[in-house]
Amino acid sequence: MSENIYSKWGVPTVINCVGYSTRVGGSSPAEDVVEAMRQAQYHFIEIDDLQAAASACIARHTGAQAGIVTCGAGAALTLAAATCLTGNDPDLMEALPNTSGIAQNRIIYPQPHSFDYDHAIRLSGAQVDFIDYDQQDALQKIEAAITSTTTAIGYVWKRTGQTPTVEEVAELAHRHNLPLIVDAALSLPPTEHLQAFIAQGADLVALSGGKHLGGPQASGLLFGKKELIQSAWVQMVDMDVRPATWSLHHWVETGWISRPPRHGIGRSMKVSKEAIIGVLTALENYPQRDHEAELAVWKNRIEELSTLLSVLPSLEVESLFPAPNGQPYPVLRMQRQAGMSPLLNKLKQENPKIILAEDEEDSTLTWLFPMQLRDEEIAIIAERFRNAVEELS
Repeated sequence: MSENIYSKWGVPTVINCVGYSTRVGGSSPAEDVVEAMRQAQYHFIEIDDLQAAASACIARHTGAQAGIVTCGAGAALTLAAATCLTGNDPDLMEALPNTSGIAQNRIIYPQPHSFDYDHAIRLSGAQVDFIDYDQQDALQKIEAAITSTTTAIGYVWKRTGQTPTVEEVAELAHRHNLPLIVDAALSLPPTEHLQAFIAQGADLVALSGGKHLGGPQASGLLFGKKELIQSAWVQMVDMDVRPATWSLHHWVETGWISRPPRHGIGRSMKVSKEAIIGVLTALENYPQRDHEAELAVWKNRIEELSTLLSVLPSLEVESLFPAPNGQPYPVLRMQRQAGMSPLLNKLKQENPKIILAEDEEDSTLTWLFPMQLRDEEIAIIAERFRNAVEELS
């Protein structure tokens, strides 16, 4: 383990039982990703040249026509909404988030529940028509909500076997000449999801770079149809240039856009050259990683913790595979009828803190994810749980 830089600043570290959650720092990129980012800092490039290389790489791995690196899946969703609102019109790009001059300024989107990120869509200025996609007649309700002011339809991937399917919503959207935006931020694993949503008809897909993909935490990918990606691209980059020397001037020359827009709504979402290189390195490595070996390690950690924690009084423990949403990784389900909050607060009182995933709907439940655990932390977790349970009994 590397030296703990956080001790210099008096910041307690965390034993991460939440997996890839941003609130505990998310990913821990592999050494070759970190090394690529280190090397990237020593040279300067035009970001547009780097994004062009990124687009080719992303297209190769996802099956999309084009792609860009963003500063997270949230930024990717905002840019996806922005491109559907503005197309290639620089006047409309400059007006966002004011959409009063845009005839088609509404996006149909899944009704927010406890674990949704619709704010990223609304940040673009789009007006949102929420539909409960969990209802049996969701497709009919989505279609009924389409009007002359609709500019796109959204879809949030949450679980395997989800209905309506991406294909069904894509078919509906395309029948009405509307693009489909898919929030696939947490959809990996399985690895096939890297290409699945484009193959199923999505026009824009937002994916986290800092989860199972293995890139830096504040990175994401937006990929899909070429012209939609170009619109998102020019709404994110630095436009502090003269039109005649703009690095994307060839898009003006070909007639795709009339002029460079000013700084777009994505300017505050700019992504560094180091982050772009980092997530591209992770993307290139992703197919070569030994995912079966990773899964075996995760399963071993969950089974060991299940054995150690199941003997504790008042704590019901169950190891599950696949995860409750059907994704192919194991989780540990823990229940304490008196409520989990007192126990979770106890686990956060020492350094390192132990942080788990609280259940959004049931206060007696919590979940342990193994992806970011280290072998030496298993015994620490067991001891701290035992002490906390004894103190609360």
